[in-house]
Order: sequence, then C-alpha cells, then structure tokens
Amino acid sequence: MSAFSSPWFKLGFGIGLLLIALWCFLSVLSDAHDIGYAKAKVEGDLALEQLRGDYQQQELARAQASAADAKASAKRLQDEQARNDQLAADLAEQQRQHRKTTDRLTGEIARVNDLYRDALDAPPKPLPACVFTTSWVRLYDEATGAAVPTADDSSGATAQDTQARAAGQLDSGLGQRDVLAHHIRYAEQCRNTGAQLDRLIDAVQGK
Repeated sequence: MSAFSSPWFKLGFGIGLLLIALWCFLSVLSDAHDIGYAKAKVEGDLALEQLRGDYQQQELARAQASAADAKASAKRLQDEQARNDQLAADLAEQQRQHRKTTDRLTGEIARVNDLYRDALDAPPKPLPACVFTTSWVRLYDEATGAAVPTADDSSGATAQDTQARAAGQLDSGLGQRDVLAHHIRYAEQCRNTGAQLDRLIDAVQGK
C-alpha cells in the first residue's frame, strides 16, 4: 500500500489544508482588523482635529467679541468723560459770564441811585431816601432764606404787642443801594444754580 493512499496521510493532509485555510482566514481577518482600526483611527483623529479647530474658532470668536465689547465700552466711557468735561467747561464759562454781569451791574448801582427826574424834560434832582423798616427787612430775609421765621412769624396768627409793632416800624438803615446790591448778587446765585441744574440734566440724559 502506498503512503499517499494511507488513511492517516489523507487525514493529516486534510487537517493541514484546514489549518492553512484557517491561518489564511485569520491572517486576512487580522489585516482587515488592522486596516479598519487604522482607518477608524485616522477618521477619529481627523474628527478630533476638526473639533479642536471648531473649539479654537469659537474661542477666538468669543475673544474677539470680548475685545470688541471692551473697546466699545472704553470708547463710550471716553466719550462720556469728554462730554462731562465739556459740560463742566460750559458751566464754568457761564458762571464767569454771570460774575462779569454782577460786577458790571454792581458798578452801576451808585449811578442809578444818584439822581432822578420827575419827567423826561424835567431837571435831575437828588434821589429821595427810601426807608425800609425792620419788619420789611425781616420778611425780605425770610423770603430769601437768610433768616429763620419764628413760630409767631410763620403762622401770622399771633398779634404782636404795641412795642414789638413799633420796633418793626423803625428804619432798618438799609438803603436802596443795599437792596439792589443784594438782589444782583442773589440773582447771580440763582443763575448759577439754574445753569448747574441744566448741565446736570444734560449729563443724565446724555446730551
């Protein structure tokens, strides 16, 4: 009997072929696995790089937006400061003009309290004295806030006695020049206060 025709040979040969086929299959399977893994790794790396790029772009966009907001805020603050500086400069100039007006009017007090005419074609003559009583001065001071009224003065309901009434009718010594000088100075304060209020409103309203 030939060795090639032996059943054991045939069995061994078949097993050998089976092992070779199995090895080829496993080899192909391993190669396919390696190829698939490599492909998946490449695709995963590309996806990861894409995510990183997208994240970096988003971070860059946020950083640029923050920088733009900060720049805009700084510009608004600078503009507001410049506007307030201009308002302060305008107010100071107005106050200087008010003081010039006060000085000019004060310089004219003596002239307007010197002479007067009964008519346009009448000759000038000395201005008569104008008497301001102490009660008149009291009311004047209370109206301007220069004096605090008493309970009796503020209510007006309590009658003054004869002596107090007589004292209120005395000459205060205040003259026309004094009243006019006070009015000129007080008018300057009023104009300055009004100008300050106007500038404050402009600052609040952003004008």
